[in-house]
Amino acid sequence: MSKTANEAKLNKKAKKKTSGFDIVYRVVTALLAAATFPIAYFMNLIYYALDWTNAINLINNIKDVLGSENLLEGIKNLLGGSGNSAEQATEITYGYICLAKLDEFKSLLNTASSGNDVNIKEMLFGNPALRPLVISLALFAVVLILALVILIISIFKNKPKIVAALSGAGVVLGITSNVIFVTRFANPLVDGTTTLGSVIGSDSIILQMLGKVVELRYENAFYTVLFLMIAILIWSLSVMIVNSDDKTEKALKKAKKAEKKAKKAQKDAKKAEKKAKDEAKDAEKKAKKASEILKEEKKKEEKEAEENSARETEN
Repeated sequence: MSKTANEAKLNKKAKKKTSGFDIVYRVVTALLAAATFPIAYFMNLIYYALDWTNAINLINNIKDVLGSENLLEGIKNLLGGSGNSAEQATEITYGYICLAKLDEFKSLLNTASSGNDVNIKEMLFGNPALRPLVISLALFAVVLILALVILIISIFKNKPKIVAALSGAGVVLGITSNVIFVTRFANPLVDGTTTLGSVIGSDSIILQMLGKVVELRYENAFYTVLFLMIAILIWSLSVMIVNSDDKTEKALKKAKKAEKKAKKAQKDAKKAEKKAKDEAKDAEKKAKKASEILKEEKKKEEKEAEENSARETEN
């Protein structure tokens, strides 16, 4: 196996290693996502306040004429009062809708519908006045589904980019859900555009003419879930920034190392070049010395030859 292949294998192993910070990120994200479900189920989701002043005044004016204690008792239960007469009924009644206590809210609806058994599912999907509420709650349910997906991803993988995208989508859907609830459902009920009777689906004269919604809004369950999604989004973006800074630092370190290696290689090349030049000079000097020696030897040989020839001539 080549050196490059070994390096690639080592890099892959390094990437697979999970750091301590990554584990902390996944644990915190999983806890935040998991917290949305008990909060959505057990905390109050919707707050409502009803004004029965006109109904109470009307009842007080006609009770002596009607003289029906059973009727007054039924009206008293509907208005949330306590006592033997409608005079003691509370003018403003308020309450909360909680997913964990839907049975209590259903019993209230049954009372408002003159004792009829109300099917909440049929009421939600069969009443046009409740369509904005259905759409708003459906968007809130999608937010919870996104929280479940985030929880699963956080358990098995470290994917801050995907988690940030999902939580960001959850925040947008949550805000959209609240806007639809307030503008298309709550405000028309408060300003009287939509009657309480039409929403509940009751033909009660008191509900349709005299019962008025004073306040209607999402409560702690909704806003806490939305806050948790915002927290997950901010947390994921922070981790992404930290990771990008780490990558930048690593890239800078690699660049500095590469620069040092390049400088070292340049120095080595200069040294090698200088050494080669020195060796070439030495070789040239040696060659000159050798040629000089050869010349001297040749001169000696020529001189000896001349001397020998002179001797031979004398002889």
